[in-house]
Amino acid sequence: MSFSKPGLHAIEQIIHCLPSSLRNCTVYLSRKPCTTCTTFLIQGSVSSVYYWPTAPEKKGDESEVKEDIQQSDHVLLKSHTSSSVLLPMASFETVKVIAKKIPYKGKPNSESKLLDDKTEEFKKYCSLFNMHSCEDTFVKRMKNALRCYDFLLVCSQLEKKRPEDAVHQHALQLCYFLAARSSDPHRGVGCVLYSQDGYFFGAGYNGYPIGILYANLPRAGRKSQARGFAKRGVVLHAETNVLLYRSKPKIEETDVLYCTKPPCHDCQNLLKDMKIKTIHCVEESSKQSEKSHLDDLKKNFDYHEWKQRRTQPTAVSTDSEDSRRTEGRDDEDPPLPYLKKEELCIYLALHMEKKSETAGNAGIVVCEASKPKRIIALGCATKELHAVPKVLLRFPNALKGCEVYMSRKPCNYCAILLVQAQVSQVYYWPNIETNMAEKDKRDHVDAIFTESYVVAATYVPTIDDVRKMQILDSNRRAPSDAGKIESVLDKATLQRFNLGHLKEKELEEYKNTLSTAEDCFKHLASCKDEEIIILEDKESTVKKNCEYTHALQLCDLLASRSDTKNGVGTVIYKEDDIVALGYSGYPKGSMNSLFCKGGDFDQHAIVCAEANAIIMSSERDLSNAELITSRRPCDDCLKLIRAKNIAKVIWPLRDGNTGPSSALPASSSSAPLEQSGGIAEDPSEGASVAAADGEPE
Repeated sequence: MSFSKPGLHAIEQIIHCLPSSLRNCTVYLSRKPCTTCTTFLIQGSVSSVYYWPTAPEKKGDESEVKEDIQQSDHVLLKSHTSSSVLLPMASFETVKVIAKKIPYKGKPNSESKLLDDKTEEFKKYCSLFNMHSCEDTFVKRMKNALRCYDFLLVCSQLEKKRPEDAVHQHALQLCYFLAARSSDPHRGVGCVLYSQDGYFFGAGYNGYPIGILYANLPRAGRKSQARGFAKRGVVLHAETNVLLYRSKPKIEETDVLYCTKPPCHDCQNLLKDMKIKTIHCVEESSKQSEKSHLDDLKKNFDYHEWKQRRTQPTAVSTDSEDSRRTEGRDDEDPPLPYLKKEELCIYLALHMEKKSETAGNAGIVVCEASKPKRIIALGCATKELHAVPKVLLRFPNALKGCEVYMSRKPCNYCAILLVQAQVSQVYYWPNIETNMAEKDKRDHVDAIFTESYVVAATYVPTIDDVRKMQILDSNRRAPSDAGKIESVLDKATLQRFNLGHLKEKELEEYKNTLSTAEDCFKHLASCKDEEIIILEDKESTVKKNCEYTHALQLCDLLASRSDTKNGVGTVIYKEDDIVALGYSGYPKGSMNSLFCKGGDFDQHAIVCAEANAIIMSSERDLSNAELITSRRPCDDCLKLIRAKNIAKVIWPLRDGNTGPSSALPASSSSAPLEQSGGIAEDPSEGASVAAADGEPE
């Protein structure tokens, strides 16, 4: 992290200090880069550049600034570096919950400048950044982003005694922002390393190790009475992370460490070993028990402790201040709720289990580990084969380094096959209804994974009731009236799923989370359409649905991943295997793009689910295949369907879907349907499958 100095822009400084470290990196800027900085970024081989919509550091009148922006855009267009405005879409209510883990004694900041959408300055920015088509979206998102920023900027009340103290305050503010990213359930801590050359070469926050999922490690605080069940031994401290991930190997004596709380004894030993001399922290506690701790810090380091002023909100506030605190409660524009990719994969695996010919056999989804996390295979068990060997046989040598999601814990034999296939991670749904016969079997699965390089853990999507309702509403699903899970989680079952560390309160929370996630899944895949439309040989007919229910439910699950309203999901079957699947959404990389969230651009930017499924199909020859989709295809997609010689197109006869009389117009000159949208997406299969996807990163 860095900032501009007289005669040297921030990008130039970073590339000067870290000349070869930017290859394939993503760069975030507080304003659009000027043409000179753009050429530096391209020459540094960065992959993406995101910036706040502010004019570049270019001296001159408005015409010169506009010319520089056009030149910068032209240079980026001719390069492999992508560039876009980025305004955070975090919900303000979510930010307030996060901020509870960051103790402070001040009040939220209120100094951020908000553009008035009625001024000439605002219109100038809309012109400079081509935002005429989405002015309303721009205003809402700017307000929401600045409100969240102010609320997290809680370190503005430090006692400043000298002008140079502003430097330390700024560094500690960065630490508080980092603390908001912590996965620690009780307390967020942030830490940065600052070089006297003028840039931050390390940033870290406390939390669980990489890849650890909800409830797979202890969550209780240090006061836990049960020995070995406290989180203390498994949570990495911010100071440890900042040392592990610093970008400058050698730490100089003049480098400074900033942290939101004094380092513990273990972290002090690490800092001493790395030859760090100077530490700046925010006052943690005045308890007598902390005296020896602080004495060690003062003895071993040049230690500075900062106090925060206790400030109370004024009884009378100005209209502008009051409006800044309250505005957005009703007008904020939070992101559309949709399933995360991991959540979608575990739900797909659960749904594939429904298709299994043998009760109690698993469904499986194989997904690439790196973005855009393309789904490679999807399948279910048969009478002869479990799901794992079925997928392995269909896709040899294709699973190396991939993530595997299963509807239940794999058996010993499947675990051996997964290790041999060199997958990186295996996540499975904690199937509590496991029968007693399975409990009595000798289970070596944990030992098999422990002795290999494969991560294995239960995975339950952390969907609360509010988010569940948002997802169901956005996908036109009725709320569930199902109750909480009443299954008895006895000691043997908890041990089977490595959940023995959960205390009574945590166990109840886990059961509630499991119940909510299961409830959401049931309703997302609950459609039982009475009638469907089948388009075959240019003739359409209405038939009673019998064999396509499972496929249509699969389409509805896929639609829940879409980041557009009225999401659409599509699957393509050939010879009883799913050879492709897709869902509607914006092109890869544009999930956070302001230009793709309002106005006329939506009509042209969205990629349809049918187009994604066809483009990403694992089979080149789709003749005689069947395409099932949750909504009638638009005319452009029908052209693709005809070009691929797909034999049948099936969609449900629901509200908003066109009936047989106008199911397929003779010409394709009409405008695309309102619902059409798309994101290049996953392949999958019914009994086994392969395909690809391109989702927003």
